Amino acid sequence: MRIAVIGAAGNLGNVVAHEARTRGHEVTALGRADVDVTDAASVKESVAGHDAVVVAIKGPEQTVSRGAQALLEALPAAGVDRLVFLGGGGSLLTPSGQRFVDSPAFPPQYLETAMDQAAALDILRTSQTDLVWSYVSPPPVHLIPGDKTGTYRTEAGDTPLIDAGGESRISTGDYASAVLDVMEQDLFPQQRFTVAY
Repeated sequence: MRIAVIGAAGNLGNVVAHEARTRGHEVTALGRADVDVTDAASVKESVAGHDAVVVAIKGPEQTVSRGAQALLEALPAAGVDRLVFLGGGGSLLTPSGQRFVDSPAFPPQYLETAMDQAAALDILRTSQTDLVWSYVSPPPVHLIPGDKTGTYRTEAGDTPLIDAGGESRISTGDYASAVLDVMEQDLFPQQRFTVAY
């Protein structure tokens, strides 16, 4: 596949781009200097000719949610029919049914981005589009640097996957591997999914 990775210079975007190349895909790494993700015309021009787009973005002034809206317009116009949106874990639900981002204990330094990521998920879910999108949420806390082990679980839904010890965690290597599995196998269309051990 020809895959465009918007936000490839960031931590997660870089790991996903590396995993895609390792699997033999042709990857176009796009950063802020290459594309304005909030501008549909810029996105359309940058991703035309690709089979799929992975987006790993953050920034001020609702960059993530504005980006989601621009992508919904630009990708179909560019002839791209697959999007995997790397979203946050803050909008996942606690056992009581509350979003993690709405908890008083949620780290304030991540609040703006988490709320923006949650808004992007809402935009995708309420869209009327033929674009096949998937929104991936890592564990709410423990997305840790580390290599791929190849052993992890994925599941559609709004609650984090937990292990036998009650923890939800994943390495960046396995997170990236899960993203590529979903793209290659056409899993979780029009759904949010989570990944963890």
